[in-house]
Amino acid sequence: MAEPRRTRPSTFRCAAATCLALVVVVVVVVLLWLFLHPSKLYISVDHAATTGFNFTAAGGLAGAFDLTLRAFNPNARAGVAYRWLDVGVWYNGTYLAGGHAPGFAQPPEDDTRVDVAARAAPDAWTLPRDVQEGIKRERTAGKLTVDVHVVAKVRFRYGVVRTRKYTVRASCPAVTIDFPSPTSFHRVPCHVHI
Repeated sequence: MAEPRRTRPSTFRCAAATCLALVVVVVVVVLLWLFLHPSKLYISVDHAATTGFNFTAAGGLAGAFDLTLRAFNPNARAGVAYRWLDVGVWYNGTYLAGGHAPGFAQPPEDDTRVDVAARAAPDAWTLPRDVQEGIKRERTAGKLTVDVHVVAKVRFRYGVVRTRKYTVRASCPAVTIDFPSPTSFHRVPCHVHI
């Protein structure tokens, strides 16, 4: 007996199968993204004080800003691996001091405190006259208000799987340093962008 002849699938069936396969792939990708998408990280300044804070004869700033940053990972499934953190202290748009903190690993739903000493480079530049006068005026009043900016490189970890590197930028406006009472400080939340 002769075998029945096979017919080729129609163009319509091929197109329908391709569309179905694409829909399945898109649904799988969207579900993975919803399941594994990391939540936004939270960074705040928990404490700020100064040590050796003074002006040099050349008009530069000497001393350091001692900062305690709080990094919170709200993700239930993802750990965060911080490669490094760079911290800058600014006054009215003028860079005053900077510091670097080494990387650390943060498990899911964890709080980590990082101490950073942002040192001023007194001989590197002269501060503008209006900035010097503003800092002196605020220091005489007992409080200095600065902005703290944080830049960090991070990776999210899901078990053994790691994501690509992300750059985290945090801006902490109006961090008030109290000279007479350096122990009193109110946490300042930062605006975080990934």
